[in-house]
Order: sequence, then C-alpha cells, then structure tokens
Amino acid sequence: KDNLRQQSAMWQAMLLSADLSPSKTILINGFITSGGQKMSKSLGNVLDPLVFAKEYGIDALRYFLARHVNSFEDSDVTEEKFRDAYNANLANGLGNLVARVMTLAEEHLKEPAVPTPPPEAVRSEYEYHLSHYDIKSAMDDIWGWISVLDRHIQEEKPWEKIKTNKDEAEKNIRHAASCLLGIAHFLGPIMPETAEKINEAVRSNRAPEPLFVRK
Repeated sequence: KDNLRQQSAMWQAMLLSADLSPSKTILINGFITSGGQKMSKSLGNVLDPLVFAKEYGIDALRYFLARHVNSFEDSDVTEEKFRDAYNANLANGLGNLVARVMTLAEEHLKEPAVPTPPPEAVRSEYEYHLSHYDIKSAMDDIWGWISVLDRHIQEEKPWEKIKTNKDEAEKNIRHAASCLLGIAHFLGPIMPETAEKINEAVRSNRAPEPLFVRK
C-alpha cells in the first residue's frame, strides 16, 4: 500500500507518455506483519516462505496466503498461526474429510462417483469473489462447502447405515465423493496439487495417502 502513489499516478503517466493504455485495475495490498510488527532483519522476525513450503508443503503455503492473508488489509503472520490453521483446516479439516469419504467409497462403491454440480449459491459467490480479487472470501466459500459436506456425513452416518440400509448408505457415500470432485474443481486455481490428488482418488475410487499430516 505504500506504493500507491507510484502505481496509481506516476506509472500511469509513464504509460500514457509511451502511448500505451493505462492500467484497467489497480490492486492495493496491505502489509504482512509478524507478531504485530513490520518484518525486519534487525528485529529477527522475518519469515521465509520457502521454510514453510518445505515443512508443510507448497499447497499448504498457498492455502494460508490465500485464506489467511487479506487481499486488501494488513495481515499478521506467525509460525504459530500458520501451524494452527494448517492443523485445523487442512490436516483435521479437508484432509480428514477426503480420507473418510474415500475410505467408505473404496469399501462400498463398485464404480467411481461422477461430479456433482456445486450449489448455485456457492458457485456464484466464489466466482464473484475471484473476479473482485477477494481470494480470501473465495476460499471461505470453498471451506463453507467443506463444512456442509462434513456435517452431512456426520448426520447421515453411512458407516452405520450400511448395516441396515445398504442402498441409502451407498447413495450418501456416492454423493459425498461427487461433492469432493466439485470441491477439487474450485481448489484447482489455488491448490492445484491437492485438487489433482482428490480428483485421482475419486477417479480411482481409492483412499489416498494423507493429504496433510498433522504437525
């Protein structure tokens, strides 16, 4: 945001003087702070994104930057916040959901599931937020769908229902696996490796290796 004057005035003047079209959109980012302070070598609070990528994986880093670093406002980042978000939303959240659904699918479905269109409200909100550079809200849309699917599995309990109502249980499992394909489609632009692993798991009707190991 401290580059606002250069980008919105000086750079545009330079483009016009060269007979080039000015920028159609100027996106102003906030600062990334750590522990409430600007990162500084003298303070020793500089965070190296490559260290996070090595420890947690590239997609985990992409997830955190997309969902927990605001597109427009200042955002505070610490290793503790990163680890908490990773464990809660990736290891225990998305990763656990995919493992549970695909373990059930591998055991009880004879054929792979087919994609289920995302809820219209989710799709329209997601596309709106991405088109307005609000990546954080787009990620919140995806995780909202993940929460709905997780709650659906908890309520339907297909692992218990399979003993008394096999057809209905298989229907629940197939629906859940189909929704995973929709979630993977939404995740594709932001977490491509994770999206491909989910797609491959559903296509092969196999439970994948853990997507995210708890730290």
